[in-house]
Amino acid sequence: MSPLMEKIFALGRLSLEDPRKAARALLNLGIPVPARTAGLMLVAVGSALVTHLGFLLTPPPDDPMMRDVMNGVMASPFRTAVLQWVVLAASVALIFWVGRVRGGSGGFADSLLIVVWLQLLMLVLQILQLLALVLVPPLAGIIYLGGLVLFFWLMTNFIAELHGFKSRGAVLAGILITMFTVAFLLVVIIALVLGPEALTNV
Repeated sequence: MSPLMEKIFALGRLSLEDPRKAARALLNLGIPVPARTAGLMLVAVGSALVTHLGFLLTPPPDDPMMRDVMNGVMASPFRTAVLQWVVLAASVALIFWVGRVRGGSGGFADSLLIVVWLQLLMLVLQILQLLALVLVPPLAGIIYLGGLVLFFWLMTNFIAELHGFKSRGAVLAGILITMFTVAFLLVVIIALVLGPEALTNV
């Protein structure tokens, strides 16, 4: 195994054992901004490909409306990758801006690095879930739920370390409030632009 891969595996293990310490070690690596930007694109593409593989292996939903939505979103890996990148880029901006508004000290480039690393860890979980879907289907649901809990746990600790916040509970509350606020604003925008009837197709 190359020294780079050893460092990545070591950092991944540390992220599970002590997320705040892992975030501190990651931020101290001094990774160039172009590499962070490229990393965001790579994890978006990787996640899109794994998502499409999972979509092909999963039976279509029984609900025709949900089936149409899934077919629209999954029309092509390229479209999925673009959507994934947009979501990740928006997450970077929100982590930076909301954290600063609440008195945090993290920079935009470091917010970018945190999101790339978090998404890389989630990509590994996506791959494990995909393998479970093929080999032991009931295990895939357990991995999904565990991954959801792990996602919020890691994000909370990473953001706390990034911005220098002490209370992880306050950070988690901020994450949830921000997510619900963004979701509400998206619903309002869709209703205003496309009309209320468009919400029945979302």
